[in-house]
Amino acid sequence: MKKIFLSLLTLVAYQGIAQQSFTGLRTSTYGGVTTTLSNPAHALGARPWDVNLVAVDANLGNNDMAFSFNLEKSFNKFTDGLSTSKVINAGLTADVLGPSAIFRINKEHALGLVTRMRVMANTTGIDAKVLQGLIGVGNMQLPTDPSQYYKVQGINDMNLLVNAFKEIGAVWSYTVMNDGYNLIRLGAGVKLVQGTGSYRMGFSGVNQDNVTLRRENGDVIMHIGDGHAEVRSGGLDVLGSSFNVLETHATTVGFDLGVIYEFNEDGCPNCDGHVPYRFKVGVSLLDLGKLSYTTNSKSYNYTIHNQDFNLDNMQGSLDKIPSPTSLQGTSFSSSLPTTLNIDLDYRFIDGFYLNLSNQLNVVSKNEYNARYANDFVLTPRYETRFGPGIFGAFLPISYNQISKLNVGTGFHIGPLVFGSRSILGNLTGGAKEMNFFFGLRFGGMYE
Repeated sequence: MKKIFLSLLTLVAYQGIAQQSFTGLRTSTYGGVTTTLSNPAHALGARPWDVNLVAVDANLGNNDMAFSFNLEKSFNKFTDGLSTSKVINAGLTADVLGPSAIFRINKEHALGLVTRMRVMANTTGIDAKVLQGLIGVGNMQLPTDPSQYYKVQGINDMNLLVNAFKEIGAVWSYTVMNDGYNLIRLGAGVKLVQGTGSYRMGFSGVNQDNVTLRRENGDVIMHIGDGHAEVRSGGLDVLGSSFNVLETHATTVGFDLGVIYEFNEDGCPNCDGHVPYRFKVGVSLLDLGKLSYTTNSKSYNYTIHNQDFNLDNMQGSLDKIPSPTSLQGTSFSSSLPTTLNIDLDYRFIDGFYLNLSNQLNVVSKNEYNARYANDFVLTPRYETRFGPGIFGAFLPISYNQISKLNVGTGFHIGPLVFGSRSILGNLTGGAKEMNFFFGLRFGGMYE
């Protein structure tokens, strides 16, 4: 149980809530396979074929700690400022796009095969004073008078959730209409999703009046009147020494749906839609489906009654709690991170574009569901053919409900793509995210 709190602390201090992956590239004109992650209708695009060898996106951040490239300095500044903080939200997302390809069959149809793996870890509602006590902040101020004990903020909202899954699927796009000026495409994806595991730790049945912090003989004591703590795991051993992403503990079929409208003021009915448009609108619903897990032997429920937790000696306090109730053999469901995506793209002159995209979570706030944060990204970009390949430069400006405003940059040079949605903020020390992505891919070009 002590390890649970330490794992929770580690995520809070260093990790980030899930945002759009491959920001800028996923909505670009020549993004190929990567663009199907935002809308399956993009399989019919500016390339007759495209192959992705590997692409990785990793995102770290939270709602309180600003990241610079000096992580030790960032952490010290974060702990010093906890006395004025209230609630900490954080998480981790890693998104790996494996070997994948899309091919245009004819003017109206394109097919593709996409492999992908994602790990999503979130912590929510962590009271800053509790975090101070856990990490042993020396200047932490707490009263000793019972009438003035600090009341912990919303302990029922304190949760650690980890989901990991991999997928292989087919994507299809079809041109419904193309009169030279107006083009409409539909897209769909169907995928076999294999759950590596789902893990949740949280509290229930506890209110703010039941949980206090006090100072006693120099130690920080958290008192919980009545309530429950749950640790439930389906396949994923967060606290164990091994983590095998190739294991499968649940299987389901997932779906992606999308539609795209393009307007070309010049008119070109025989151009197959690969001539640059004036503007484009895309709408998609992604990651429809859910996984059902069987709870493993590492799952249990604690009943807490008038229990003192010494945050300087957590193990000794936990040893006083009666044996937990085993949850082994029960089942629970974890939804895929379903999102509604809207993409608006405008071409000013050849090569210069402005894109506005969003990612809206539509999954209910169930304790076990994988969820993305609501996210909006404005991306000016320049893309052009560069010899046999492509050159692209992106300036993503993003805003989300957790880390707020971030500014990054990205590049597409021949087969190589790389960038970060937060790097400019990291350079100034003001970004509450730390993100990077890179990829290796190649594809055909129209004459």
